[in-house]
Amino acid sequence: MSVQVEHDYYGVPLWLMKDYLAQLGGQEVTEDVMMGSGWRAELRKAVRRSIGSLSVGGTTAVFSGEQADLDALFERLHWKTLRGGG
Repeated sequence: MSVQVEHDYYGVPLWLMKDYLAQLGGQEVTEDVMMGSGWRAELRKAVRRSIGSLSVGGTTAVFSGEQADLDALFERLHWKTLRGGG
């Protein structure tokens, strides 16, 4: 059964998310759409978040595919998108 999951990745610009997904076996099939083994990701710039004078951008990704395929992808993608902070 195919599922759809949306994630925001703040601190990860669109170009970098494309690179990460390519490293995980994805190929860009159209502008801002990546496909890999059992998954598809539609990418767009995330709405900027502001706290006081700090403003952070990032990428919103809408993933679709079988849950097991997405779980395997997220496990590997998680390590690439970790960001340090206080």
